[in-house]
Amino acid sequence: MPGEPADVGEAGEPAVVDGVRGQWRVDPAQLGQPFTGRTALLSPFDRLLHDRKRMNEVFGFECSLEMYKPVAARRWGYYALPILHGDRMVGKPDARADRDDRVLRVAAVHEDEPWDPTTRAAVHDEILALATWSGLEVA
Repeated sequence: MPGEPADVGEAGEPAVVDGVRGQWRVDPAQLGQPFTGRTALLSPFDRLLHDRKRMNEVFGFECSLEMYKPVAARRWGYYALPILHGDRMVGKPDARADRDDRVLRVAAVHEDEPWDPTTRAAVHDEILALATWSGLEVA
């Protein structure tokens, strides 16, 4: 983003992520701490996803903006939202806000790997939360 540094400089300590290229930094206070993940729908413009190649290397997750592709060339939909579940990227819902009818239309929910009932329920709750936050019903 304009005004944002391209790197984090000397923040944290150098770290290595096995199997992933590049330089990484870690907050030493977080090392050895328990991790409690959650489920979140991410914007396709989120900085976590900005470097698509690195995202694939780190998470084994493929995602692209398909709004500019012809409909027949889309795999996941017009505006698929990557799903972060715990420490994994697990899928993408194809959802669009229909402001005229005041509904969030969910055309598909793509599972990148088979989900267990807990994951499915967490993703469902996040879709409902997105609709509520947007002042919409889910259709």
